[in-house]
Amino acid sequence: MVGDIPDMVELRCKYCGAPLPADDVKSDAPYITCPSCGTTQQKIDAKEYLAQMMGQVRSWVNKAIPGGMAVANSTSVDSVARYNIFMTSVKPKVEQEFGNYKFGLVSMLSHTMMVMPFAVDTTLNPAHKSEDAFSFCEKLNQVRPLAVDPETIGIMQEYTGATNAYAVLINNSKLLKEDKPGRYVIMCNNFTSAADDFSRIEGYQPAADRFTALATMATGCDQLINGDFPSAISNFEAAKKKLLECQSKLFGNLKVAIMGQAVKMEIKQCDTLNNLCTYVNSMGGTREVFDAISKIFSFQYPSSGEWAFFFKNDGRLLEILEDMSAVVKARSGVGTLPITSGDGDILVPYWHVAMNYSFQTGAMWKKKAVEVHEDLLVAADFTADPGCLNDPRSAVTDIFSVKAKNGMFAGLTGSETSISSGEGMGQIYKSAAPNGTSGRKVVIPLSTKKEAEHLVEKYVAIVAAGEDKLKLSNPDVDGLVYVPYRINGNSLDVSGHSNLVPARTRRADLSKLIIL
Repeated sequence: MVGDIPDMVELRCKYCGAPLPADDVKSDAPYITCPSCGTTQQKIDAKEYLAQMMGQVRSWVNKAIPGGMAVANSTSVDSVARYNIFMTSVKPKVEQEFGNYKFGLVSMLSHTMMVMPFAVDTTLNPAHKSEDAFSFCEKLNQVRPLAVDPETIGIMQEYTGATNAYAVLINNSKLLKEDKPGRYVIMCNNFTSAADDFSRIEGYQPAADRFTALATMATGCDQLINGDFPSAISNFEAAKKKLLECQSKLFGNLKVAIMGQAVKMEIKQCDTLNNLCTYVNSMGGTREVFDAISKIFSFQYPSSGEWAFFFKNDGRLLEILEDMSAVVKARSGVGTLPITSGDGDILVPYWHVAMNYSFQTGAMWKKKAVEVHEDLLVAADFTADPGCLNDPRSAVTDIFSVKAKNGMFAGLTGSETSISSGEGMGQIYKSAAPNGTSGRKVVIPLSTKKEAEHLVEKYVAIVAAGEDKLKLSNPDVDGLVYVPYRINGNSLDVSGHSNLVPARTRRADLSKLIIL
């Protein structure tokens, strides 16, 4: 006995309300770890929490049922009387409370429940606390003996299973928000528990399939983090297969059809994780490479605003990993990078942009249109700098910040040839040739081609707004080039380079970049 609580009642986690493992409860160890939230606590604290929770449960039962706990747990009350008590006293009470939890569960089922390694997801905010949901499950357990026929037994099975599943998924929502060691093991425990609960409820088999898949996926993530890439790949493939099976069962199932979009995203996550393992394997799977990948995943990008659309796309990681793979191969001597001429001990990536525009020059009968081609470079790590996202000029070689030396007279006579000054950007780009890194360090690109295109479009819009006679065509982002620099402490030495070196490059802190 724990006070006046029977030993048959499980101890409960004081932090989340989940049942604690019976074997651990029976052990002589003074501490116990909750498998649902991962928190370690003293058993005496868990006992005190249980006593408090059971007191609340008793109070609830005593108010809900004539005769209270004595009737709820009595074996001498005949089945007809139990049925009547259930339908008149229990069902109305639990139905109302379960409705609130079910609404929260349905909302949660519509959300993606997996997060990539080293990343966090703060967008899932359940309407309830797990301890309240677990407490409601215990209330249901106490009145379960009053369910005596298939109808009432089915009601209790659905209410208890769905609420327990909701409770463990609430715990997982907390784990999505913190990148702590061992979280995928705990998430696997909770997904497995939820799958088991859903498998016992009519109409919820697709949910059981989904969370079985996510448990497998969580195991794969844990293996990935610990360097067991072959096992991780196997689990990601198995998880995807199960998710596809779940997806095929959703059509026409009104209970869980709301999961459709979330399942679709989780299938994409499986593909991304599978490809990630493949890339890491292809890059040798070294600690240096793995640490670099962990940094890529852990960068905190804006979660709202116009850039959030790009950064929430899991496909962007694959493109960045492809570029990283090219760097690794070039460093190992089995590949090359497009490297511009110049001296330096570190290679910095830029997106090359072909910029074509026309402008009006001349006055009166001398007026004419002039077409100009310029080359623009975009710092390929601009996504790591919030200043660049707000001010595109700081991420590019701002060719319009320096006027071409034509003179006022040229503007009147129509002899102007340009209103920009690329200061040799074209020559720099043309000097790029496929070469090995020759032992030089390389900064990993942290942006995708689409992100570079979007930034250049924003830059073009700013320039066009300030130049009435300017007409810009769509810029063409055609690929990466790597420019050599000298390292100066944690900065790049830009002396000897063009005056148009982007502000991003000038203020870059090498300690915060990903460098191989």
